[in-house]
Amino acid sequence: MCGACGSGRVRPPWEDTVGPPDPGASRRLAAALTRALAPLRWRVTPWAGGYTVAGPQGALPPATSLDEVVAGARAARPGLLHRLAGPAEDLELADAVVRVSVAALHRDGPLLLVGPDPGPPRRLLAHGGVAVDVVPRHGRRSDQRSTPMGELDPGGGTGWSVG
Repeated sequence: MCGACGSGRVRPPWEDTVGPPDPGASRRLAAALTRALAPLRWRVTPWAGGYTVAGPQGALPPATSLDEVVAGARAARPGLLHRLAGPAEDLELADAVVRVSVAALHRDGPLLLVGPDPGPPRRLLAHGGVAVDVVPRHGRRSDQRSTPMGELDPGGGTGWSVG
């Protein structure tokens, strides 16, 4: 357990380190998960240790990360999230992070997350081992021109792009 915050998280999951510090990030991620999981009728809410999930038949086990919720949704209905596994542009950060988690579950990476203010370029790991390169919109490394999902042009839009 984390002594500083009491959240139960020893280390924050990758999704907590993508964008600038934001006290409302977990609420926005939970809302993006709820939108993505609408066909399952799952409602995701943030809590200090991660997320709680409620389905039509009641509460599901709490999840400590977004990846756990996405993996649970795939287990419940394997083909449901496949529509979110492809590239996308001009997304809100929370929706982009959900798409990256889904794509990491369907592919072995690396994935590219391009945003307007992601901080320094870095590599994170989703689902325990799929590489996610987070880079600013204006500066992409030369080895990140293409991904297993195809070309990604981060030139347009002001939102986040997943590729």
